[in-house]
Amino acid sequence: MLTSLKSWNRPDRFHAVLSKRSVRWYNACLRITRDADLAADAVQEALLKAWDRRDEFRGDSELDTWIHRIALNAAIDLMRRRRPQATDEVEAERLVAAPAGSPHGEYVQEALGRDLIAAMQRLTTMERQTFVLKHIEGWRLEEIAETLQTNANNTKQALFRAVRKLRVDLHVWRGES
Repeated sequence: MLTSLKSWNRPDRFHAVLSKRSVRWYNACLRITRDADLAADAVQEALLKAWDRRDEFRGDSELDTWIHRIALNAAIDLMRRRRPQATDEVEAERLVAAPAGSPHGEYVQEALGRDLIAAMQRLTTMERQTFVLKHIEGWRLEEIAETLQTNANNTKQALFRAVRKLRVDLHVWRGES
């Protein structure tokens, strides 16, 4: 990936990174927002911020990672600004990995995807964001707390509740009764 400032300031290099990684950023934002339009808005906002702040990019991390972080923060900010309202259903195929080749494998993968989406929708916004940032994006608890503007204890509690709820909702997939 591109880490040099010289490469970043060239529009053709910026577009190369954008075309290769924008789907990854979009999917991460979709997991946070559960809304295709909000996820697209978050990515667009992140790209505008990244381009405007390109002089701040020090090259300590990959350009992709830097923009990914900006996109996740943009998604969280959009959720924070959004008025409480019923959430739209998220298309299952965007969140579920490509199914295995056999018909049975495809059926099982689709069923797991539906159950996972339903379980994630039952989480509160705080629980879902904390879970996604910790277990999918790999953030540290301190980073999550700072980003969500809360303290580490609230972050731990939200993460604990999310994991507990997901275990209950997805127990059939673990071979439990």
